[in-house]
Amino acid sequence: MEVRAYLLGLLAFITCKAALFGDAFSITQLHRQHNISVQQRQLHRTKNDRQFHLHQSSNNNNDNPADAIGGDLVTALARLDKQWELATSTANGKNKIGEWTVMDLKEEDSTTPEIVYLLEPVSGAAPSCVIFFLGGAVLGQFPHIAYSTFLKRVAERTNAAVVAIPYEVGLDHFGIAQKAVSRMKSAVVECEDSRGYPSSLPKYAIGHSLGCKLHSIGVAATGIGEELAGLGFVSFNNFGFAETITMARSFANEMELGGNTGFQGGPAPFDALFDLASMAIGAVGLEFTPSPDDLDRIVKTKFSEDVLNKIRLFKFDDDDLDSSTRFLNCFDEGEPSVSKLPGTHLSPVFLKLGVDDLDLPEEARVMADAATGGFQNASFGNEEVLDTLVEEVSDWMLGKSPRSPSQRSGQKLIAGVVDAEIE
Repeated sequence: MEVRAYLLGLLAFITCKAALFGDAFSITQLHRQHNISVQQRQLHRTKNDRQFHLHQSSNNNNDNPADAIGGDLVTALARLDKQWELATSTANGKNKIGEWTVMDLKEEDSTTPEIVYLLEPVSGAAPSCVIFFLGGAVLGQFPHIAYSTFLKRVAERTNAAVVAIPYEVGLDHFGIAQKAVSRMKSAVVECEDSRGYPSSLPKYAIGHSLGCKLHSIGVAATGIGEELAGLGFVSFNNFGFAETITMARSFANEMELGGNTGFQGGPAPFDALFDLASMAIGAVGLEFTPSPDDLDRIVKTKFSEDVLNKIRLFKFDDDDLDSSTRFLNCFDEGEPSVSKLPGTHLSPVFLKLGVDDLDLPEEARVMADAATGGFQNASFGNEEVLDTLVEEVSDWMLGKSPRSPSQRSGQKLIAGVVDAEIE
């Protein structure tokens, strides 16, 4: 997924929710209110700054402003997911050892899919443990794509099976967490009954960004923390709805500093969108449930000392979106261990995928090209930083203490660069 697609996804979510829940909110009105200030800012932009455009799919004729903002989401991750699905469907039901498998955990009398993605050890041997993974907002909808490299490398080092649980972004984090826990429990039953996993296998819950908050809610609400061998929180995020704007701005700044050629002219075109989303939030007063303050109270009252001793926080030294310190401040007695690492908020995400990486027969490649709009490949991330995270997470699972903070090179680490080639 292009970086701008992630930013636009967050902004689309904000503006759509504001439009849906706030009768008094009017996108047209906000555009009028900000028209003068936006024009004034644009007068100070160079010609090159104004060359950036929000690329829409050619078949997207929707005039809804909020939908238009999110049009770029039909890009790399979704297209890679289509390619992955096509490769899976043309494999005659045979999955390569060490590759992702779809498990539908729905009840027999249900018509609603309950999908998780299962990754089993590349060695073909029985797993030594099971990891339940929840990714960040937007990226968490495609965990088998966005976090595949990270999870495969951790699994290889620890001989783990991985259950990656996808979810769609929403305001009701209680509801999302409840569904995630339900799928975790169903996946355990499925793996034990159909795949012969012993019930004694150690189980770990690992999350990234919003995924950490969702795991926290699940542990507090159900008590499953007592059954887990460990909880790994990578870039724990507990931002409020309004602070999502800060998150999007931070991503945009990273891309500008990184000289991303796919983000021409820096975040200039996003200024109006950031302001628009900020006003939308102020107009309707939306907030996640639980709110940041509510989550603080929940973990403070529900996390036992035993659970705290199982938690490892993985905190990147160049991450303005991390809420680990706030999480630690919730506890007077007992404190989770912390691994301090080089990197940024998106360091767990590493992509270098395309049609050539998929095991597709020649006739299926034509289908893949048509299904994905000519999309060829995408790359994102810093592999060296990712490997440092992989090693630290794996060492934690193997019982090792946090290493001393890595020495910084003095140069700002950028989360990565995304390139999508479209023919």
